[in-house]
Amino acid sequence: MFGSFCGSSIWMKRVFLTGASSGIGLSIAKALAEHGHEVWGTSRDPRRLPQLPRFHPLRLDLCDPTSIESTFNSALAEAGHFDVLINNAGSGHFGPTETLPADEVSQEFQILVFGHLKLTQLALNAMHAHGNGLIINITSLAARLPVPFMAAYNAAKAAMAAFTMSIQLELPDRRVRIVDLQPA
Repeated sequence: MFGSFCGSSIWMKRVFLTGASSGIGLSIAKALAEHGHEVWGTSRDPRRLPQLPRFHPLRLDLCDPTSIESTFNSALAEAGHFDVLINNAGSGHFGPTETLPADEVSQEFQILVFGHLKLTQLALNAMHAHGNGLIINITSLAARLPVPFMAAYNAAKAAMAAFTMSIQLELPDRRVRIVDLQPA
């Protein structure tokens, strides 16, 4: 999916990417920048973000609704518009469900569901105003095939996958699209 997105268009895309400091997010940031796209990439610790051409590092705390709105809106003002939002930031609290602290479950949902949902709402409004856009929610195969000792992660990824499917059904036209990418 990202290979065809990166190389298929002669037009430079403006992308807002969460979780750009490591793992899948870092790989996505590098691939997009390499193909000439502008990337506004986020991390809780911006010192961990890569230094790449066309890469704009941003601090974002998905546990803080004020941070979500202000970071997205300031990046949007700088970019003019976003063609793509990629909700990728991750979190993981692992262990037996019977001993998993409720505050860790709550934090998992704040990052993986509520934080990304808030960004999705902000992006939907901006993309509808602009006339088009694509939102990619990176969930996990664990949304459909739960993994033992990862109950909070499994449930949060399933919730985000369900939100994504619901939003797909609600979109009035196909100029603004949303997809769920479920890597293993």
